[in-house]
Formats: sequence, structure tokens, C-alpha cells
Amino acid sequence: MIDFIALGVFSLIMVLMAAYGYKVSAKTAEDYMLAGRTIGVVVMFFFVLFAISSSWTFYGFPGLLYLHGPGYVMFIWGSVAGFAILYILLGPRLWALSKINNFLSPIETLAERYESKALRVILSVTMLAFVVPYVGIQPLGVGRGFEALVGTPLWVGAVYAALLLIVLVVLGGMRIVAWVNIFLGMVYVTALLGSLLWVIAVVFPDGGLTQAAHRLTEIAPDKLSTPGPLGEFTPALLIGTFVVGLLAFSWPHVVIGVMTARDKTLFKWFPLLVFVFGGLFFYIIPFLWGSIVAPAALPGVTDPGEADRVVQTVIQTFLPRWFAVFVLMGVIAAAVSTAAVQLMTTSIIVARDMIQGVFSPDASDEQVTRWARFAVLAIVVLSLSVTLGVTLGIGEAAMALYLTDVSVPGFAQWSPALVGGLLWKRGTRQGAVAGTLAGVIYLVLGLLVTNAAGERVLLFDLHPVVPTLPLNALVYVVVSLLTPRPSEEIEDVFFNEVDEFLRSESAAAR
Repeated sequence: MIDFIALGVFSLIMVLMAAYGYKVSAKTAEDYMLAGRTIGVVVMFFFVLFAISSSWTFYGFPGLLYLHGPGYVMFIWGSVAGFAILYILLGPRLWALSKINNFLSPIETLAERYESKALRVILSVTMLAFVVPYVGIQPLGVGRGFEALVGTPLWVGAVYAALLLIVLVVLGGMRIVAWVNIFLGMVYVTALLGSLLWVIAVVFPDGGLTQAAHRLTEIAPDKLSTPGPLGEFTPALLIGTFVVGLLAFSWPHVVIGVMTARDKTLFKWFPLLVFVFGGLFFYIIPFLWGSIVAPAALPGVTDPGEADRVVQTVIQTFLPRWFAVFVLMGVIAAAVSTAAVQLMTTSIIVARDMIQGVFSPDASDEQVTRWARFAVLAIVVLSLSVTLGVTLGIGEAAMALYLTDVSVPGFAQWSPALVGGLLWKRGTRQGAVAGTLAGVIYLVLGLLVTNAAGERVLLFDLHPVVPTLPLNALVYVVVSLLTPRPSEEIEDVFFNEVDEFLRSESAAAR
């Protein structure tokens, strides 16, 4: 009973924060969707870091390290570099464009840059197709935590997480999602780091990590190096995994974060914060869990599903039950912090880009905000359906591989149009549409078409990003060069005015 009381109090805190956010919000589409563009560097750090540090970071990432050794960490370092690319090269321009022209989504920005309603629809459908299933992974992580701790069926924790998300996002909007991420992030870091230190002290009292590593060299030395015990992470795959991580700059729920920034100074300090505190501090914790501590403390796990929750199992095996409840709160915090941002992003795509952008261009702020809130409900239902599908054994896979093998390749398909639209004056509407369609169609066929052995023959046994993204970029560049360049008006609005605005902001900051 004490477990449910503690979880109830934890949930109530988030609900009250959401209610407060609704009370103080400006009730405008800009405030609901982009927090009124008032997010500073500290809130942005928690907002972005815990928008990506999901239940995947607690379960999927350590689980894959447990099974395959340390090679998968290259994805994390690639991601950190990808965030730096976003906030140094692309972020300032996207922020300036959205602020000058009152754009409320990055897809809207690209649709106006390329003067293409068709591109707006293509990008919206693509992003929704690959974000919505990944949102469903977050309730799945909570469900696994409930299953391991209190013995409830997986769907109980999944439904609990879904209801919490609905209340948080529908009431609070982007502002409170960003602020709640500070609270959730602190709970998450405390749970993940505290449990790691405590398990090390209990299980390896004579030498700490050194003792754990020594034990691992005795029972499974191949877990400490690449290519790992299953020979998976070859040099080529290590490079490919890093490249896939670099594509973090194209994750839609991260890209939209730059549009909420208060001013240009954020882009000066944010990459350093992400590298030092995100990469060097935060992601070291799940790395140590999955690559050293868990396999040394609880060897012998071979099932991917069991590996996904091996951290929770170790905690329950060696630590008091009350602390396991606190750790479950950390898992819930991780899942909710990520899924809330993803839900906000998808609801903006539905309301601003699909409904208003295509069917009702004269809609009021009140109507757009109402559609966004209704979209949250629909997306949660779809996402929960994915989660429940997994509980029935439909396509269950390790959580980490779902992110890198399905969602990231899907997110990557708008990156040529995004990078070209912000940095290349010669990019055209025809190039953006043709490149995006070529990449998306190839990716979908590549994921679906398999031979009798289950191999994805159209992808030539390569990671889905490797053949699809170069094709996308090549088609984008070639078609752009073969079609008339954008008008002088587009060049003025999306390049000249932006350059002047950023120069004036830099001068004001000095």
C-alpha cells in the first residue's frame, strides 16, 4: 500500500503543477505551444536533456550495453555532437525566423521557406508516423517498472503513465512541460545516480567499480570491449552508430525546443552545458549501469526483454524495497518528461500544420489551441495502442534498437530539407518534396520488405539511415539545381533579414 501512496503523492505534484500552468498561461497558441518564447538557458537545459532522457535511458540503453558491451555508447556521443550542431548552426536561424515571422512549428517554417503546402503535409505525416510509436515506448517503460516492482500487468503502468501525460500536456502546455522537466529531471538523476552508488557499495564493498570490472573480466570479459559478446559492434557499426547519433539534430521534439528560446545568448552557452553536464556527467551513469555494474552484479541475462529491465531487477535484488519505489518514480519521471515534449510536438503538428495549415488557415488562436489539446488525447490513445500491442507480443524488441533502427531513420528524412532550407539559398520546393518523398518511401519499403530469413533486402543489410538519407540528400540537391531558384522575396525573408536580425541581437548582447 505504501508503494501506491508514494506514487500517488508524486503524481499529485505533477498534476498541481499542470493546473498552476493552466492558471497562469496567456491562453494564446504561442504561449501553449512555445511557452511564449520565454525559456532561458537553465530551463532549456533540463527541457532538452530530459526530453531525450526517457525510460529508454533507464531501461533500453543499459539493456543494450548489458547484452552487447560498450559499443552502443557511440550513439550517445554522436547525439551530444548532434545537439551541438543544432544549437550552434541551425538553432539560431530557426529561432530568428520563428520570432520574426511568428512561426509556431519548424514544419510551418519549412513550408513557408519552400512555399509548399504539399511539403507541409508530407513532413507532418512523416514526423507523426515515426514520433507516435516512440511515444508509446514511454508508457511501456513505466509498465515494465510497475511489473517488476509491484507485480501488476504491464498495461496498468502504461495506462497510468498515459493518464498522467494527458493531464500534464492538456492543462500545462509547453511552458509547464519545460518547468516540470526540472522537477522530473532532478528526481530521475537522484534515482539513477543514487541507486548506482548504493548498489556499488552493497555488492562491491571492497573495490567499488574496480571490483565490479575485475569480476566481469572473470565471468564475461567480452562484455568490456568491442565488438562485444555477440560480435555485433564491428568497427564499421561503431562508426555507423556514431553517425546515427549525429542525427539527433533532426529529432522534431528537440528541434522545436530552439523556437522557445528567450534570446540569442542561449545558443552561446547551451552546447557547452550539453557536452559537460549532459554527456560527461549524465550519460556516464546509465553507461556504468549497463556496461559494468549490472552484468557483474547479475550475470546471465540473455533475453532482450529481461535485459531492458535489468537495472530495475538489480535494484530490487540488492536494495530496500522503499528505495525501489523511489527508483520507479525516476523511471516515471524519465518517461513522462520525454513523452510530454513529444506529445506537445505532435499536437502542434496536428493543430498548426495539418488542420490550420491545410484545412482552416483563418482559425483563431483559441481554435488552434483547442485542436492541439484534442490531438493530445488522440495521440495518447494511438501510442497506448502500440504499447498494448507489445504486451500481446506483437513485434516486441529491445527498446534501444527501436529508437535507433526505426524512429531515428524516420526523423532523419526531413534533415536535408531542414538543413538546406536554413543554410542553402539554392534549395527549392521541388528539391525538398522530391528528396523527402524518395527518402521516406525507400525507408518504409526497406523496413517492411524482408526475405525468408527476415533480412531487409532493400536496405542491403545496412542500418536504415545509411542507404536512405544519402538518396534523400542527393535527390534534394540535384532537383534543386535543376529547377528555378527561389524568389528574391524568399531569399530576403529567410536569409537576409535573418542575418541582419542575428547581427543586431549580437550587438545588443554586447
